[in-house]
Amino acid sequence: MSGCIARKIAAFGAATVAALGILGTTALPAAAEPAADRTITAGPNAATDAITASYHCVITADYGWRWEGKCNIYSGELRTITYCANGTSSTGLWIGARPEAWDVWGNCPNSTWTRVLFQTRG
Repeated sequence: MSGCIARKIAAFGAATVAALGILGTTALPAAAEPAADRTITAGPNAATDAITASYHCVITADYGWRWEGKCNIYSGELRTITYCANGTSSTGLWIGARPEAWDVWGNCPNSTWTRVLFQTRG
């Protein structure tokens, strides 16, 4: 009997670890996946970003020249920087922690976006 219980506990533990791994990733909806030459990254100091700010962002729409998304900010502040194929970039305002998700977006008039950077601070 104790072997059966131990197997069930081990199976539950493995399922929990797998579920937490899925929750920890930022997944893009299939319709919103950027082209292969586009990247989405955490801030420039990824090691310290995890300590100073806590957030989860998802891109929900990709129109080529514009992207849209939602960000839950649990602590600290975040802003987006959108880089464009024509060499320009646009920077969003700093937004802070709150219970509701923020709507975020970036535009590249007359161009396409190539990279989105989520920059954080304490």
